[in-house]
Amino acid sequence: MSTATEIKLLTLLNVSAVKRPRELDLPGGHRGSPSLLRASSSGVDSDSAAGAGAAEGSALKKRRKSVVFGGEVGPSGSTYGKKGKGKAKKNAVVNGNGDEKDLAVDGAGNGDADAHDEAVFEEGDSDDEEGEPSTSANSDLFNVHFGATPPILTPEALAAAEENQWKSERKTLKGFGRVVELQAGNGGSGSSAGSSSSGELKTRITPSLASSLKASSSSPLVSTSLAHLGTYKDFFFHSLDGEADGSERQLLGEQKEAMRKAAVVHALNHVLKTRRKIIRNNERLAHAASGDAPSSVHEPPRDQSFTRPKVLLLLPLRSLALHYLKTHLFPLAPAGTQIENQRPFTTSFSLPEDEEDPLASTSSSTEFPVDHLVNFRGNSDDNFRIGIKITRKAWRVVMMPANEEKLLDCDILISSPLGFKMAAEREDSTDLLSSIEVALVDGVDVMQMQNWEHVQFIFNNMNKIPKSPHGCDFSRVKPWYLESQAQYVRQTVILSRYDTPEARALFNRHCHNLQGKIRTDAVNHEGVLNRVRSGVRQVFERVDLDGPRGLNGEAAVGEVDARLEWFTKKTIPALLRSAISRQNTLIVVPSYFDFVRVVNHLRKTDQVTFAAISEYSSNSEIGRARTLFFKGKKSFLIVTERFHFYRRYKIRGAKTIVFYSLPDHAQFYSEFMATPFMGSKGNQGEVEVDEAEVSGRTLFSRFDALKVERVVGTANARRLLTSGEGRFEFL
Repeated sequence: MSTATEIKLLTLLNVSAVKRPRELDLPGGHRGSPSLLRASSSGVDSDSAAGAGAAEGSALKKRRKSVVFGGEVGPSGSTYGKKGKGKAKKNAVVNGNGDEKDLAVDGAGNGDADAHDEAVFEEGDSDDEEGEPSTSANSDLFNVHFGATPPILTPEALAAAEENQWKSERKTLKGFGRVVELQAGNGGSGSSAGSSSSGELKTRITPSLASSLKASSSSPLVSTSLAHLGTYKDFFFHSLDGEADGSERQLLGEQKEAMRKAAVVHALNHVLKTRRKIIRNNERLAHAASGDAPSSVHEPPRDQSFTRPKVLLLLPLRSLALHYLKTHLFPLAPAGTQIENQRPFTTSFSLPEDEEDPLASTSSSTEFPVDHLVNFRGNSDDNFRIGIKITRKAWRVVMMPANEEKLLDCDILISSPLGFKMAAEREDSTDLLSSIEVALVDGVDVMQMQNWEHVQFIFNNMNKIPKSPHGCDFSRVKPWYLESQAQYVRQTVILSRYDTPEARALFNRHCHNLQGKIRTDAVNHEGVLNRVRSGVRQVFERVDLDGPRGLNGEAAVGEVDARLEWFTKKTIPALLRSAISRQNTLIVVPSYFDFVRVVNHLRKTDQVTFAAISEYSSNSEIGRARTLFFKGKKSFLIVTERFHFYRRYKIRGAKTIVFYSLPDHAQFYSEFMATPFMGSKGNQGEVEVDEAEVSGRTLFSRFDALKVERVVGTANARRLLTSGEGRFEFL
């Protein structure tokens, strides 16, 4: 039986079950089937109905006990259907079965931070889509964008997104400068609907969350970033805080930290409002089944998804995950909220108490570049997967080892690409990604130095129909989930230190949000040539490619072979003809695949002696290769960009630096060009070397446009890429 047939059958069975309430003994959670408990045999502790009032009698208490419908725990003691139902007490209690306590109903979600002290629950501000919607609900973009029938899901817009037809327009985004905005199609009904929603509607902030944000942050950049994220568009931001060229301004990180804080607030607000809507619909169904308002609900509301996790934080290192939770998420918890497992989490994601961080010392601040300190201070392990479960009185950190069953009860997933890939292969399931509605990917530049295929694996399996129903109530699942259209609603936020073809491909191929997409426009780079010592000759040679001029996949495959041929037939012979470059030559290769090809070629020739080290080399191999090269026993030393990214060793003895291809990190270029002048004590112990004896030789092609621009600057990059000449020199 096919998956689609199974889903249709399960849907029919669940719809039939809803029409006739039946008793089920299920725990609270998102994954339970619909259950309207009868007062005579509910089996729930009468204490859970205390909020209904002692005057209503024990029979009424039993009838209004906590209910489980669609897996969400419904509240008892609600004011719905009573006199004065237009208001409720501040932080109305929403209790579950037993020890499970769900979220408080915090006002109408009008986004007023000062309203937290007098937060009231207005029935007229209902989030429900069933019945007559209120004006307040219609004015919240959250209800429109993630409703049962989003206006952006038009046939025209869906067809344009499937065919990857996006109309681009350059704009200026407050706080982030020039950007490119993309809309599906050519301004058809789908695009107009998305523009209307983002232009006229705003996503309201839960009052309690707004109060916590006001107390923890006063930066106007946070408000600006939060306003942009509230449009529920996709975003790709790079080159923030001068990160593209390794500037020291990134230590302050005001722009990126503001975006991180805003992203966490936005994601948490999304979780709170999603659960609040489901809980309120549970109330309506419970009261309808109890006979208080039999005609108020005719059919189950479409307010749920396949699984409970709605937010994914994809981060490269444990240190960054600790920073996100400790600095941005936990301070947003309302007063009195208990954060369970916080101490084990902090211990696991920090360095051991008896281990001293070598990058935290004062000497490290001067010895290592800024970007290395930012990336690798703290616990740099890249294998983790945890979850955060949000309840009314507690936020629970679900720690490792966290299997899929435990994480399915969470609202927020925090994982590294490696951690999720390994767990998914072990469990043979990616169902945790089936209902992700907000995805935040931070540290894309670091992920490219790890294994980019893991990131692609996650996005290839996101918003797919799960293999197992996991107790899902299909009668309450939103139609666009069942029709495999969740990817056209999901919001994705990508943050990177610099722009790369891989990040753009992720943004273009896996971000299909019909609300629109925004990415940072081309940045006017100054380059890093001014950091190279004056008098050093730097030669840039363009690898001319045969065939079509476009940047398509076929041309990219041909470029790999053309570069190797150019290097072996032109670059190596030119190096061997010079008395200086035939010795003490350092060759920098960007990827391990190119590294293997270059090493295999040099092994076939007896013209040169060389040593090679990569990110996979052991400490003994690295030490031996560096020693042989420094003493002149090996003429060439081949290293990879990833090796330099992780180790940051200062390799002495080089006088000629050859770049097989420019590194993605622009500052790596200036760092390698400074190695001939480094003594045994780094920059503080420079050796006297004639600048005329030092030179650099770089190969590039039109596929390296982004790299070239970051290294030589925007103005020079145009000349290098478009000029009829193929050889350029800088002094």
